[in-house]
Amino acid sequence: MKPEAEIGDGLLAFNREIDAKEVARIVGTLARWVDPETFHLLPVWHPELARKQSLYKAGWASPQTNQGKPKFEGNTKANAALSRALGVAKKSRPDWTCCHIWGNDDTSFSKGISEVNDPRYYSCIANMVLLPTPLKAFTDAVPQMKAALRLAAFHLYGLLPEGKALPTVEDAGDWLPEGWGHGDVTGIRWLNAKIERSAQKRGSTILREIRDSTGKYPTNQVERVLRYWSSKIPNSLLDGAS
Repeated sequence: MKPEAEIGDGLLAFNREIDAKEVARIVGTLARWVDPETFHLLPVWHPELARKQSLYKAGWASPQTNQGKPKFEGNTKANAALSRALGVAKKSRPDWTCCHIWGNDDTSFSKGISEVNDPRYYSCIANMVLLPTPLKAFTDAVPQMKAALRLAAFHLYGLLPEGKALPTVEDAGDWLPEGWGHGDVTGIRWLNAKIERSAQKRGSTILREIRDSTGKYPTNQVERVLRYWSSKIPNSLLDGAS
């Protein structure tokens, strides 16, 4: 009788077979990052939203529904913000995925609270990276890859969410792309006139929405988010919206 195939911890089984250094090389080569100058121009693009937050129709007067059931924010606005901050249209980047860097570390995804549920970080473009879709599973499930991405985001943008500890190079281990441990990160989409116009347009919209807020618009939430980022990134477009 042939031996029965073992089933245990899938991640441990995977790690025994995978070449982590080769995956790290691929991620380091293919990751696409927002220019730090773009981040300093507009750190957060949708302070009115976070993941699982209720969606409202234009004017914030009534909830959006689907067959009578309330609709909630998934990853739509963060995804759109990252595209605009990278200077690409979503339809022109097939099979690339917006991946949050700080988010849900619960592998069962049963806990509903993390940085993606916090409007300070949900649409923060320093908290996102664009990766080819097959690589998304690594950012969701491999703690060492999460540590590597968080180190890169800290070196690029100084991003460290409130209450969090910065991972170490040892935390990332073999999953750390070459150079990321000391801030040598490639794949940056530099700020240009198109990206700057997008940021200015979005900043103006934030200003208008908070000034003319109606219905269920989360004024207090937006003001809190703007104060937070204005204290960390002075002289951004959010200073004029706070």
